Amino acid sequence: MPPNDRTQGATLIVSLLLVMLMLAVIMSVTAQVTLSTRRSSADQDAILRAQYAAESGAARVQARLRAASDLLAQAKFAQGTTIPEVEAQVAAICGLTSLPSPLALDATVCGLSARPQGLKESGATNARVSVLLSTVSAAAFATVGLPGATDADRTRFWSDLFSGVEGVDVGGSQDGATFSARYGLKPLAVVKSSVNGYRLIFTVPDVTVTGQAGGATRQVKVRAAQDELSLLIERPSLAPNALFTNHHYLSGVSEGKGEGIYFTSRTLFSGPVHTNQHLNIVGKPWFGGAVSSAGCPAGQITTGPNGPQCAVASVPGAVLNGSFVAASAMPNPQAPSVCESGNTNCAAPTFDQGVNWSASYLQLPENGNDQQAAAQLGGVAIPGDVSELQLYQAPLTPGGQNVQRLTYTVPGATGPVTVQLAIDSNKNMLMWDGTAWVGAARQADGSFAPGVSSAFNGVLYVGGKVANLNAGPNSSNGGAAVASFSGLTLAAAGDINITSSLRYADPPCAGQHVRNGDGSVTSAACTNLNTRNILGIYSAQGNVNLMKDQLGNDPAIHAVLMAGTGAVQVDKYDQGTSQGTVNLIGGIIENYYGAFGTFDGDTAKTGYGRNFVFDPRTLQGYEPPFFPTARTWKLTLTEKAGTQPLTAPLRLRGDTVSAGGEQ
Repeated sequence: MPPNDRTQGATLIVSLLLVMLMLAVIMSVTAQVTLSTRRSSADQDAILRAQYAAESGAARVQARLRAASDLLAQAKFAQGTTIPEVEAQVAAICGLTSLPSPLALDATVCGLSARPQGLKESGATNARVSVLLSTVSAAAFATVGLPGATDADRTRFWSDLFSGVEGVDVGGSQDGATFSARYGLKPLAVVKSSVNGYRLIFTVPDVTVTGQAGGATRQVKVRAAQDELSLLIERPSLAPNALFTNHHYLSGVSEGKGEGIYFTSRTLFSGPVHTNQHLNIVGKPWFGGAVSSAGCPAGQITTGPNGPQCAVASVPGAVLNGSFVAASAMPNPQAPSVCESGNTNCAAPTFDQGVNWSASYLQLPENGNDQQAAAQLGGVAIPGDVSELQLYQAPLTPGGQNVQRLTYTVPGATGPVTVQLAIDSNKNMLMWDGTAWVGAARQADGSFAPGVSSAFNGVLYVGGKVANLNAGPNSSNGGAAVASFSGLTLAAAGDINITSSLRYADPPCAGQHVRNGDGSVTSAACTNLNTRNILGIYSAQGNVNLMKDQLGNDPAIHAVLMAGTGAVQVDKYDQGTSQGTVNLIGGIIENYYGAFGTFDGDTAKTGYGRNFVFDPRTLQGYEPPFFPTARTWKLTLTEKAGTQPLTAPLRLRGDTVSAGGEQ
């Protein structure tokens, strides 16, 4: 039956209602999706802002660590700072009024790891950071853009930096988001590292920063790039130097004329180099170790109440191609380059381990009092001049064990007197009594008599000059002057004249540095670093003279050579013809830069060339016994057991190892 009009109308109404219902549902769903999308977008924006804020907080911690490194690189003790003054500051790090006594080498002065607040104390003053307050000036803070005009500002910075496990708040805001963290370096201990040296050992911890924005939270954790480091507070040994000059001139006359010593493309130094004045550079010298310059102008090193000093403010920089260039004017102070017109003949040194143009002025000792006292206590002390001193390795009897022979001749009442001593591998002393080798017993006046063998501490001190230092019967046969087990320091008040090669029985290094065709340098091989033979030669108030007429061609000198007030130099360096090269394994420390020979361009004319191979064992703390130390205290940021400045600043690694959070 066909539908009537009433049925058709009802069907239409129902259909329309269904369509309207479906449209309503679609519109509702669309609205929900739109609102959800908007909400998701807002949440995503909040998460991103929280993430960026957390990363900004990590960058703030990174910047604080870098600023601390820059500040520590400028740390300087005042000239004349005394041992008691420094020891009081070291004791204060531990919360003590004085250091424990006695205190053996490598002994722990105090442990700090159990102190959650590190070195931080409440109040505007904090004795625990007094050594940092006194060595890093307000001017240094200004160079890194940090508030440090007052003692309170600088105390707060160092207290916060070494605030241990508790740390200090590092917070801020960015684009409507906030970040927060607690951070501080963690002091572990203070140890006595040398006779005049202490270390504050600490760790650089990871950092976790929380960022928050609009209800979203994100955390960023960044790992530290270093583990345990130390602040080394010491009067540094002078042995770890390939070259150290107080005056970078041949003599006072040369300095008065402005006739400086130049490093050239022939200059190849593998170890640390320091001058209290300015480096003079032409060509492309290579420096494989850390380089430093105190920047004292010519003619301004004077004698003050506390010894040698720079009488004027230092001027950081170097003489490049004959013209002085201030460090501040160098486009890249770590790789300066000055060329003549046409970009030729460039002065472009290579500093493989960096250069510090604003180093502290380091005072050289001007006497051998410490070495004399050590010799009188447990070595060999010889009053007056020595006409000949022989050092050589040999057995006492044919086929026997090698010993360190030490034979010297001095004036006597009726003529020259020769004393023959020997030291065995256990450091027991023996002497020749005219008929046999017997125990050598040290007497109250420093002489020796037959008896129970005295122990030998490695130090020989001569109250006058040594006219002839040689390797005895080994002088002409290439044999050793220093026995394989022997560590020696020869100190003299006057000149020391070296008349033969002085070789180690077991050298740490071999060969020489080589300049390759591409301009790079292959350094000499130093792989035998566990060997124990080592020699230091120190003239306190004279020169160390290499006697060319007796040494002959291409002599080998295995020793750290030092002249506290004079120079290490070649006698008659400008006479005769070239006699090859001095092959040195060790280093040279001198008041004036002694001459070795003369050259016409790259051609040797007289004297000797220099093949200087630095003994890297001295950087590891192995050096001649009782070798002189600088009179100036230093504060240096180093590896845990290192002696040289860090080549990289305090830093976080920069990679995010975890990131997460919640809404």
